[in-house]
Amino acid sequence: QSDMQLLGIVDELDESVNTNGKQGFTLVELLIVVIIMGILAAVVIPQFKSSADETRESTLLSNLASMRSAIELYTIQHNDIPPGTVSGTSNWNNFTTHMITSTDENGAAGSDYGPYLRTGVPRNPVNGMNTGTVGTIPNAPDDNTGWYYDATTGDIKANSSGTGPTTGIDYFDM
Repeated sequence: QSDMQLLGIVDELDESVNTNGKQGFTLVELLIVVIIMGILAAVVIPQFKSSADETRESTLLSNLASMRSAIELYTIQHNDIPPGTVSGTSNWNNFTTHMITSTDENGAAGSDYGPYLRTGVPRNPVNGMNTGTVGTIPNAPDDNTGWYYDATTGDIKANSSGTGPTTGIDYFDM
């Protein structure tokens, strides 16, 4: 008889907790799951950010190496004159044209040399811009364009503030 009474109490408890006959999770159980997911997200999300920063830095180094190689090859093939200058005028449009089209040894449209950057001037992955400023490279970036280019020396730099997470070097000094 005591077993029957015990079963009756359990049945009553079941009915008082679950009055509609459906089974589900309680609010406390759902809150615990949400809290655990929040803790896991707080641990994992910084790892993704770090990976994204490292990827940007690696892409920037690769883009700079490609552009520096293209500039050096252009300069060698065009009688030691870096790209970007046409009739004494240096600007970003001239630089881009020299990098993405075929030219003769004087830098005019032709078929002797190039193109040097077949897919165009790459974007600066740190600030997302593929425009440039031509002239003497300043001592610090202003982040208004993607690149700084000195048409006299052929030097190119990223116009980006910040420091690479892997190398610890300022983006501007890479």
